[in-house]
Amino acid sequence: MGMRYAPLESCLRVTRASPKIVRGSDGILAEIGVDVPGHDHDALGRAKGLLIEGAASNLLRYSADFANPLWEKDAGVVVATSGVAAPDGSMNATRLDLPGGTAGLYQRVDDLVMGGIYSFGVWARAVSGTTEITLGGVNGASNHAVNLDESWQRVGFAEAASGTSRYPKISTAISGNPASILIWNAQLEAGPVLTSDLISNGIPAARAMDDVMLDPGDWFRGATGRGTFVFDLDLPAAWDGIWRIVQMHSGNLNDDHLDLGYDSAADQLRISLRKAGVPIITQSLYGGLATGTHTRIVLAWADDGVAVAKDGAVLKSPGGFAMPRSFNTIRIGSYAGQSGALNGYLRGVAYWPERLGDDRLIALSANSGN
Repeated sequence: MGMRYAPLESCLRVTRASPKIVRGSDGILAEIGVDVPGHDHDALGRAKGLLIEGAASNLLRYSADFANPLWEKDAGVVVATSGVAAPDGSMNATRLDLPGGTAGLYQRVDDLVMGGIYSFGVWARAVSGTTEITLGGVNGASNHAVNLDESWQRVGFAEAASGTSRYPKISTAISGNPASILIWNAQLEAGPVLTSDLISNGIPAARAMDDVMLDPGDWFRGATGRGTFVFDLDLPAAWDGIWRIVQMHSGNLNDDHLDLGYDSAADQLRISLRKAGVPIITQSLYGGLATGTHTRIVLAWADDGVAVAKDGAVLKSPGGFAMPRSFNTIRIGSYAGQSGALNGYLRGVAYWPERLGDDRLIALSANSGN
């Protein structure tokens, strides 16, 4: 059968009702507009992939303006303009001089959910040499120590809030030694891991969810009732709940759909197949995934069943049914564009209009660290 190559960008459709901050190929953080795909890069300008994230809010106010009175300072703490370029290329980095002991810089945040998990982070670097600082305050006294060198790092932690009002803080409480560091854009958000930067002013900053779809043009052969997708993913550093790898559906999710997701609490891949509104399969495949890793997940389907491959192993559903042939929507990294966000990177997608054999599925999913 003849194959036609189509680059991901030619069929990619991203809807996001707000701007987003990602690194460009120059290694500088920059804002992209509404509905623009979030192609992200590392500090050296190397492509990391399409960043797919859920809705998020930075609960801190004036997150990059540490001279604002909402940022409280213990005695001896000094903030000043640094004259050094921040990660976004601006001259808005702040020099923070800490006198030692437990003195630090902090901001009060109210209305947290007691027992809820929150992530706190800040861009930081040492003025010279290596500096140890402590990030604490979300759950009272804290021992989250980090070492800084003379390059920008986004450092932070996640923990449960013990009360509805907390004070995320930057200090040198562990070593007790004076330090001078540079900081830019602190962030506090609900969830086990920080998402991309949100810069707030007088009110908390918010970002909408990435709704990512592939337009099923003439390359997609859904009407044949068989096919194979390979998803090349970089997984987030932490997760909570159920997130989706891919959904294929017709008019709506209650009609014909094939859904592949991951339940982090159960550490299981899950598939759901519905035809004419009737569930055919709802099954956990008992295939765990590790946070913060590069992996390839293969989804293959045909009239005799659905198969998922990961790490060189094939997991199969029961067979004996006719696959729907009406899929006209392909959504990646979220559940109906409303929840279940990947909060990680889509590095690439491959598609075959056939259900490949098990040996090929094994080969495609193996060596996922490359």
